[in-house]
Formats: sequence, structure tokens, C-alpha cells
Amino acid sequence: MQRLIRSVLSGLLITLIGALLVLMTAQIVMRYGFNSSLLWAEEMCRYMLIWLAFLGVAMAYERGEVAALTFVSNALSRRPALLLAMFTFALSLAACLLLVWYGWRFADLAGGSRIPAMRFILDDLFGADAPQAPTIFWIYIALPFGMALVALRLAADIVLCARALAHGETLGDALDRRMGATPQ
Repeated sequence: MQRLIRSVLSGLLITLIGALLVLMTAQIVMRYGFNSSLLWAEEMCRYMLIWLAFLGVAMAYERGEVAALTFVSNALSRRPALLLAMFTFALSLAACLLLVWYGWRFADLAGGSRIPAMRFILDDLFGADAPQAPTIFWIYIALPFGMALVALRLAADIVLCARALAHGETLGDALDRRMGATPQ
């Protein structure tokens, strides 16, 4: 399951980066090559960057690439190091869940207006028969979605640490297991 989540997340990030690159290149070519521009391109790029940031933080945490201060846990023996890690994971989990809750509330309360850039795109594609553009809710929901992914990983890390504590393993063993390696 963990590999599937990593693959889907990687695929989404690669697709978003590719779409962002294509759109920005098209905007530059249109602006400087043809003295015209795509009215909606900069706004769509901004929305893609928002989603990239919140999906990217989930992927970075999943891969262990988020900065951490480990000198305290490295100085502790096995049991206190695992307990400290579980405590800090629990605090981080609580912070993520708060962001999920308030991010969802904000998206729900403030996300009712239509995305202007999508209206331009749909009008260009369909003319007078254009469907309604999606609401800004789908942009605002990036924060709670990304934080929910991080929260799931934090919850899994708490379980890994508890398992390591019960089986006599170290914090390093638990973190190695998180990355898919087998502890020695």
C-alpha cells in the first residue's frame, strides 16, 4: 500500500511539474514571440504551484527529506529516543490535524467563487455552451489534503516506533522500516 501511495504521489507531482513547465513555456513563447499572452496562464500556474507545494511536502516527509533536529534523540538511549520520537510525531500529528480541520473549514467557507482562469479556458473551448467553471474550493482544499497525507504518515510513524519499542529495536530501525529497508 505504501508503494502505491508513493507511486501515485510521484505521478501526480511529475504530471503537475510537466504541465507547469509546458504552460509557462507556452506563456513565454506567446508573450515574447507573438506579442500576445494567455490571459489565464499565470493564474493556472499559481494554482498548480499551490498543489505542488502541499503534495510535495507530503512526498518530502514520506521520503525522509524534511529537516529534523536529531541531535537530542541521537544522544538518548533506545527507549527514551523512541518515546521522544513518538511524542514529537504526536505533536506534529496534532498540528497537521488542526491544519486539516481549519483548512477544510476555510475552503468550505471561502471557496464558493468560480475560478476565473477556468472560466476563460472553458469559454475558449466551448463558447456560449461552456459549462460552469469549478470553484476556488478545489484550490483551497490543497492545504487540508496535503496535511492529511502528512498526518497519515505521522500516524504510521507512531505505530512503527511503538512496534520498535515493543520488539527491542532502535529509532534508526523504525525509521529504516519507514523507508522500506529491513532493520538488521
